[in-house]
Amino acid sequence: MANISQKPIYLYNTLTRTKDLFQPLNPPRVGIYNCGPTVYKDIHIGNLRAFTTTDWLRRILEYNGYDVFLVRNITDVGHLHDDEAREGQDKLEHEARTTGRSAYEIAAHYTEQYLRDTAEMNILPPHVTPRATDHIPEMLAITEKLIERGLAYVSDGNVYYDVSRFEGYGALSGNTVENLREGGHGRAQMEIAEDKQAPEDFALWKRGDASRQMNWESPWGTGFPGWHIECSAMATKYLGEQFDIHTGGRDLVFPHHEDEIAQSQGATGKQPVQYWLHNEFLDLGNSKMSRSVGNVILLDTLKARGIEPMAYRYLLLTAHYSSKQGFTDESIAGAQNALNNLRTDLAELPITEAPTTWSVEAQRFREAFHEAINNDMDLPGAISITREAVRSSKIEPGERRHLILDFDRVLGLRLETVQPRATRTFSPEALELVRLRDEARAARNWKESDRLREALKALGFEVRDTANGTELV
Repeated sequence: MANISQKPIYLYNTLTRTKDLFQPLNPPRVGIYNCGPTVYKDIHIGNLRAFTTTDWLRRILEYNGYDVFLVRNITDVGHLHDDEAREGQDKLEHEARTTGRSAYEIAAHYTEQYLRDTAEMNILPPHVTPRATDHIPEMLAITEKLIERGLAYVSDGNVYYDVSRFEGYGALSGNTVENLREGGHGRAQMEIAEDKQAPEDFALWKRGDASRQMNWESPWGTGFPGWHIECSAMATKYLGEQFDIHTGGRDLVFPHHEDEIAQSQGATGKQPVQYWLHNEFLDLGNSKMSRSVGNVILLDTLKARGIEPMAYRYLLLTAHYSSKQGFTDESIAGAQNALNNLRTDLAELPITEAPTTWSVEAQRFREAFHEAINNDMDLPGAISITREAVRSSKIEPGERRHLILDFDRVLGLRLETVQPRATRTFSPEALELVRLRDEARAARNWKESDRLREALKALGFEVRDTANGTELV
C-alpha cells in the first residue's frame, strides 16, 4: 500500500451538517458500511447511484493511500412492505405471495441480478457481502442487550425500541421525539400497532405466523427481525462497535439510519459511526426515481437502447453526489457521446513506459485533480480536469495517457481498455503536402494553407492544426 497522502480530505457529514476534515479512527485502515439492496426486485439506476457513490468514495480513499475495508449487505428479510399492519409483512414475503415463488428463490435471483449490474457498472466488489438471513443470532444478541438496558420492551411476541429512552434520538435527521409525536416530518415507516407504547417506537423483532416462509425462533417466540436491526448487527460484526463511514441514499437518513444509531449506540454506549455520507436522488421528470412512484429504469433498459453502463457512470460523474441529478434522454445520450469522445482522444495517445517522475505540466493537472476529489468528492470538477488534460499539447502524448489512466483509478470508466489507434503510414505525396502546408502557415499564407488542407482531405485525411504543425488523422 502507498503512503497516506498528506493532502486533507473533506467530506460533508450528515451528522454534523458541516464539511468535516476526514480523520479515520485507525489509519491507514478505513471501515465503510454501505446499505445494500433489498433483493425482492431488480435494482434500478437510482439505486445504482448510491452504490456508485460509495465506490467513488472508496476509490478516492485508496488513491490517497488508505486501506479501505468495505461492507455492503444484502437485505433478504425484514424490510417491511406495509408497516401499518400489526404483524408486518416484509418485501420478500409480499413478492413471494404475489408471484408464487419462494422468498428464498426470489432473494437468490435478484441477488445475482444485483451482482451482475454492479459489475457492469465497474463498482468494485465489497470485501464482505453479508446477508441478513445469515445473521439472525447477532440480531437477537443486540436485541437482548437493548432489553437488558431498558431501551426495548417485549409486547405480545414483538420487541420494540423505546425511542423516548434514547437521549440522542434525532441527532442525524433532526426529527425529535416531540416533533414526531406532533406528526411532524411524517415517519416514513411509522408502525401503527396497539401493542406499542408510543407510535414513534420501532420494531426490533416481529412476531411471525404460519403464513410466512421466513421465521426463526427467538426468546420471544417465532418471528423475524425488523429492518433496522439487521444493519446494526452486520456493521458491528464486521467493522466493530465504532467505524469510520456509513453511506447510503438520502431516503435512508430517517428512519433507517436514525434507528441504526439508536440501536448500536444503545447497545454499546459508543458513537458507532464518525461520518455519515448520503447521496441525493436521481430525478426522472419532477419526482425521484422510486418503485413507489412507479417510474424506475433498469440498467437493462439502457443497454437495450444502446447506452453502455459506463455511459451512465459518466453521467453520474457530472453532478455532485449531494445534489439531485436529472435523468433525461438527452442527458444520457450526451454522456454516451462525451465518453466516446474521451475514448477517441485517449486512442490518439501511444502506449509508452510509465514515467519515473511527472513533468511539471502533468503534475499541475494531478494536483488539481487530487484537490477536486478530496474536496467532498468533487467529481464534476475531476472529470472536467480529465477532459482538459487528455487534450493538453503541453504534455507529451505518452505521459498524457499515463496521466488519464492515473485519474481513472478514481473515475472507474475502464479507460485502460482503450487501445491506441493503429499507426498510419503516409504516402510521399501526403507528406509533401503537409510540408508545404506548414511552410504556408509559417508564412501566414492562409489561402494556400486552406487549399492544401482541401487537397489532403481529398486524399482521405482529417487535418488538425497543432502546436507541432499539421497533423493527419
